[in-house]
Amino acid sequence: MFKISPCLICSFFIFSDVLASEPTFDYTYKFILKKDERASVQIKEIGYEDKVQNFDFYWTLFDNTNIIVHSKFRKYPRQFVMSLRRNLDWVAQTLIPDYTNPHIDRARLILEFSGYNKGLATFTIYIEDKKSRLMVEFLDPRKKALQNPPQNNQVVPMINFNEPQVKPLTNKENNSSN
Repeated sequence: MFKISPCLICSFFIFSDVLASEPTFDYTYKFILKKDERASVQIKEIGYEDKVQNFDFYWTLFDNTNIIVHSKFRKYPRQFVMSLRRNLDWVAQTLIPDYTNPHIDRARLILEFSGYNKGLATFTIYIEDKKSRLMVEFLDPRKKALQNPPQNNQVVPMINFNEPQVKPLTNKENNSSN
């Protein structure tokens, strides 16, 4: 019967702990937002500085553990239900697509729901960019008021419910002289 040496087992666990490492993030930022308050992360890919892309997000509804978050990146809207329980407190967004080696070429944003206290939700943004291909600026509405979004982001027009939404098919001033 094959017998494994205790020294071999011990060295295996020591080296596996040494080789395992936590992810490192190039940018981190903490946002504290009120309901419907919008925050944004401005992202420029190095070499394409004229093309500014924004990751915009805000939250709309919170019940004891769950929060609804809306985001938009590259004109693509998304909605998340994040929670403070069972590891459902974060979502990931790819910033630069994975090409040949996904673990090296990857540039991604992680949005983490950190907590909620007295009407204020705390979100932490982590950006992983191992090849340093991004320039990132965090646009915090509490530090500097956000301007209108860039023109390349689509803005959904607001509906004014005080005005009629449809026009009548016929005109009421028809020939009533008949």
